[in-house]
Amino acid sequence: SKVLLDPAARAALYCIRCGACINNCPVYRHAGGWAYGWVYPGPIGSILTPQLLGLKTAGKLPFASSLCGACGEVCPVKIDIPHQLVHLRYRAVNEPSPMRSWTERLTWVGFAFMMGGPLRYKLTMTGVRIGVRLARFLPWHPGKLGAWTRGRELPEVPGPDFRHWWQKNKHNYEK
Repeated sequence: SKVLLDPAARAALYCIRCGACINNCPVYRHAGGWAYGWVYPGPIGSILTPQLLGLKTAGKLPFASSLCGACGEVCPVKIDIPHQLVHLRYRAVNEPSPMRSWTERLTWVGFAFMMGGPLRYKLTMTGVRIGVRLARFLPWHPGKLGAWTRGRELPEVPGPDFRHWWQKNKHNYEK
């Protein structure tokens, strides 16, 4: 098979489907098995599914991981799952793919612009805080956010960000 031909991905075939990686994965714990969209959920599914179905179909799965390494530590057959995920991420980013649409490129350009300076960052974070508060009162949300919020609530934006905290507490750390 194609998986066997790729030396970097071959180790995934050693999986005995014990579920140890799934039981220790924080992403799986929060997202659940249905989020992976195929018969192999969890970290091992994020490796096997793109290799069996192709990166065009399942290329986003390797990114459904925090790369914390818990899965690799508990694997009884010592599959280096985080390394496999990084390898598949590399392939997904560097191989030509329709996954990288113009909307994704535009999103990253916008993100780089918003984070490109202290004033832009401050304005962006203020807008996010206001937007999240206002969005709670909307009866529906557009696009994929709407599908996500039908079963979940928008998370609270955490209390004071580091910039505000530092302004308040920097005198405690100055020499």
